[in-house]
Amino acid sequence: MASTDSSTSSQISTVAADEHKRSVDDAFLNKLKSLVERLRFENATMKKSLDIERSEGRALKAQYESTIRNLKTEYKKKEDLLEKQLRSLNRTEKPEDSFGSNKLVELKRLTTEIQSLKATNKGLQEKIKVSTLQLRWFKFEYFKTGK
Repeated sequence: MASTDSSTSSQISTVAADEHKRSVDDAFLNKLKSLVERLRFENATMKKSLDIERSEGRALKAQYESTIRNLKTEYKKKEDLLEKQLRSLNRTEKPEDSFGSNKLVELKRLTTEIQSLKATNKGLQEKIKVSTLQLRWFKFEYFKTGK
């Protein structure tokens, strides 16, 4: 009988070990499933954030381009106006008159203003280049890190 008891007890211990292994496997699978679900949720959240950031980037780019177009248009209008005034000054009276000398002073002032506007325009163009490079760098860093 002792041999029957030992075989029965070994079968019981084998069944108990199998049950324990199944419960450990089930717990491990449940943990993996919860991890997968959490990663899916994080992935969906990150995709939404990426879409939002892309749309914000597009909006900023559109605003930036609009501002640049407006500045260029304003600059061109002022430049055309100054050139028109310069041409009309050349057609009118001689600079010996007091009225003409006032125009000459005005012409010098306008020439100085043109030069300062050109310098400002160059500065703005440099800022545009820097902003464009920064935007490209931020996009590169963003996609490189996967955020």
